[in-house]
Amino acid sequence: MDHYVFPVTHRKLLCLILAVLPALEPAFAQAPPEGLPYIRHYSRQDYGSSPFNWGIVQDRRGVVYVANNYNLLQFDGNTWRSTPLPNRTVVRSLALDKNGTVYYGGQADFGYLQPDARGELSFVSLKSYIKPREQAFADVWKILVTEQGVVFCTSAGLYTWQHDSVRFFRLDPEAAGLTSYFYVSRRLFVCRQRQGIAEFKDHELVTVPHSETLARYNVTGMLPAAGNRMLVATQQHGLFMYDGYSSFTPWSPESAPFFRNNTVVSAAAIPGGYILGSSHHGMLMLGDDGTPRLHLHRDNGLQHNGIEYIYPDNNGNLWLALRDGIDYVEINSPFTRLSTASGLAGAGFTSWIEDGTVYLGTSEGLYYKPWAPANPLTPSPFRLVEGTAGQTYNLQKIGNTLLLTHNNGLYTVRGTTAQRGEGPAGAWLVQPLAKRPGYILCGAYDGLRLYRLVDGKPTFLWKIRGFDESSRVIEQDAAGNLWVAHGYLGLYRITLTDDLRQVRDVQFYNARNGFPSNVFINVFQVNHELVFTGQRGIYSYDAARDTFVPHATLVEAIGAAGHTRKLVEDREGNIWFASGDDLGILRKRNGQHYESTRTIFNKLQRRLVGGFEHIAPYSTRHVIIGTDDGFVHFDPAFVFDTDHTFATLIRGVTLAAGGDSLLSGGWQPDTKVSVGDTPELPYARNALRFSFSATSYEDPGHVQYQYILDGYDTQWSPWTKHTTQTYTDLPEGRYTFRVKSMDLYRRAGSEAVYAFVVLPPWYRTYWAYAGYLVAIGLFVRWAYRSLRHTRLKTLRLQEVTHQEAVLRAEKEIIKLNHEKLEHALAHKNQELASSAMHIVHSFETLQKVKSDLYTALEAVQDPEARGHLKRILRAIAGELTLENKWEQFEHHFNHIHQDFLARLRRDYPGLTHNDIKLISYLKLNLATKEIAPLLNLTIRGVEASRYRIRKKMNLDPHINLTDFIMRY
Repeated sequence: MDHYVFPVTHRKLLCLILAVLPALEPAFAQAPPEGLPYIRHYSRQDYGSSPFNWGIVQDRRGVVYVANNYNLLQFDGNTWRSTPLPNRTVVRSLALDKNGTVYYGGQADFGYLQPDARGELSFVSLKSYIKPREQAFADVWKILVTEQGVVFCTSAGLYTWQHDSVRFFRLDPEAAGLTSYFYVSRRLFVCRQRQGIAEFKDHELVTVPHSETLARYNVTGMLPAAGNRMLVATQQHGLFMYDGYSSFTPWSPESAPFFRNNTVVSAAAIPGGYILGSSHHGMLMLGDDGTPRLHLHRDNGLQHNGIEYIYPDNNGNLWLALRDGIDYVEINSPFTRLSTASGLAGAGFTSWIEDGTVYLGTSEGLYYKPWAPANPLTPSPFRLVEGTAGQTYNLQKIGNTLLLTHNNGLYTVRGTTAQRGEGPAGAWLVQPLAKRPGYILCGAYDGLRLYRLVDGKPTFLWKIRGFDESSRVIEQDAAGNLWVAHGYLGLYRITLTDDLRQVRDVQFYNARNGFPSNVFINVFQVNHELVFTGQRGIYSYDAARDTFVPHATLVEAIGAAGHTRKLVEDREGNIWFASGDDLGILRKRNGQHYESTRTIFNKLQRRLVGGFEHIAPYSTRHVIIGTDDGFVHFDPAFVFDTDHTFATLIRGVTLAAGGDSLLSGGWQPDTKVSVGDTPELPYARNALRFSFSATSYEDPGHVQYQYILDGYDTQWSPWTKHTTQTYTDLPEGRYTFRVKSMDLYRRAGSEAVYAFVVLPPWYRTYWAYAGYLVAIGLFVRWAYRSLRHTRLKTLRLQEVTHQEAVLRAEKEIIKLNHEKLEHALAHKNQELASSAMHIVHSFETLQKVKSDLYTALEAVQDPEARGHLKRILRAIAGELTLENKWEQFEHHFNHIHQDFLARLRRDYPGLTHNDIKLISYLKLNLATKEIAPLLNLTIRGVEASRYRIRKKMNLDPHINLTDFIMRY
């Protein structure tokens, strides 16, 4: 446990410190903030553009705009956007008017930003309003928003935009080179090299009296000062105070070193002071009395020493446009850092303020520096106290001796040196024995050790026997008992013998005695009593029952759920605590009641060194807190704006499918929703992705969001750090997406809304429903008519059934007749075939008779007999022609086969008479050898005739001729 200036049991020490602190308080109150402000860097890789930046403004929503060498940058706390000018030149200057319009100046162009129909910002050039002969200008170096209009300042002259027109005032190029332009206290000044300062009024330049004293200087800033005065900053020759009339007086000689070998290029006024930006030495903060308060540069926190522009934002913090990057400096904060940039190394464990010197003990050693106000232009970084390299634990002043406990043992610290005392290594803490003045108890790695101060030096006496556990946390009760808490074993109450050489009695307490577990038990001295904490809860000791019970007051104020790791009481009776992830203060109200303040310390959540939490409230202006990378200085007098609001912005609405088409580019001047502007989406595009942000720039990664889609969601989402939300398959209907934010300090941002309508699919439109009604009407009509005809159908059913029976009977008769006809046809075919075979047989017989008669004719010599035989042969030859039989055969054949031959001649006119005969014989299913004699052909001749017929009928090779004829 660490010990600070307030342990109530150490009354003599307390009296000494209470006597010293009032003397130190005025110095604290006048001192500049100790340490360095938190700085957030945005590199060129972060914003994706040129390293060079020239100007910054912030609109009323809180969105930051940066004039970059390549593009106009936008930053909403979450995402950078980059947009080039229409003519692709450098963005040189920016300004914001009282209506929230952002004006830009580039090369050979200037204008303003305006959202288009989809909410994306676009550039509106004003060059078309300039007369052609007045359009020759290059860079727009500055934009001044005046009561007479917006003035765009160029080397060629001044262009004033007012009432939808541009008025030009030409500057004499022969008079002098122009340096800068300023609008201060409703007066517009043009600062000219070698001529001094001129005021632009009534559309002419009037030289300011006695400003020629500054003619040889380059004026880089004119800022408002108290009493209608103005602060004039030059590049290299210091600062002057202008009385507003004719007097220029050198001012702030303390800042003179800043101008040596340096060039001041930018300046800004802040509440209570001024900021100067330079080309080589970073930025200098001055109080309103000219006292240097803070000097930031590359070696102690900035990305780059060149600061082209300084912009105090809506929260009182600074945006710096650098020559390489953009920095955000939190000057309006109760927290400053004491870490590597201040010369420290390691995590913060202990601190002490002694004789105008602050000592900080880290895991790397003990460091020191002057605590009194110092000129930041002559910095004095922390330096290592010689001989203290290594792990430090606690600083404690006993009597007039400052003691340091260290991994190497116990040290005596005097000024800038430290001397290791006697005794073994490994000392956690020291404290005077309350009941035995002059003795010092040391909690060590291996138990308890006893020291005694001799001539301001601790003399090691002995290790106390009977207790060998690590003793990092020790408190003493009113009876002189020692309470030693071990983080992993439990709690010990130890009573020493009268000679302090050994332990007389040890009582052990853990979960059996009221604690929730055996681990993480601590003991603290608060409000004149011992307070104990466990893994959960806060407890007090009930001596009557020898157990631990919840501490009603502190449990009510802090809570019982978390592990309270630190309790420190300051001299006003307030209690500083670290519990769970929270750091806070209980301010005493109405006796024993406390008012808890936590959220202001959210910046330090999970930053304290676990198990070695260090909180040292030295005064009402100075609290030093140990962190994992050094220390943080906290100013309790800082007025924290709990009512500060910032904007929650819907930065984009896109279709989640179909190419991510943009519906809204994020421009929302307010949260009101115009029903007339509500987009209507076809049902096929019912998946949307919303992206959102909050213009809270202090630790933007800790901003949380909560959203709901009215018409779809039934409750708000849990808080989340995600900055997008996608909805898919939305049914038709009217929706409103609402999102709100909460910053690091749990302050609420304004709510942002986006309304839209998903149209129904075509089959659920009004026209579709009208069609459905018509269809239903037609169906009803049809059903009515159908019912009306049902009886008729029923009556006709018997008739139909009867008719079907009749038809079946008729069909049966037809079938029988058909079978009879088929039988008759088969019989006729058989008769025809038989006739044909008979003819064939007769033909063969006559051929034989003819042959025999020729033989006989050769043997007969009688002329009469030969003549008779020849007549018989001629008769036989006539019979063998068969032609006289064909017509009769064809007649019967057509009758049987339904004009088969007539159809054949019609369909295939190329067939010859013999082809017809052959086909007829094939129809009778005669074989080739049976057909050959009928046609007076050989079998080969019949085959040849069959081939010719196939060709004439164009039959495919795979079709059988006989099968084709049978089916024909």
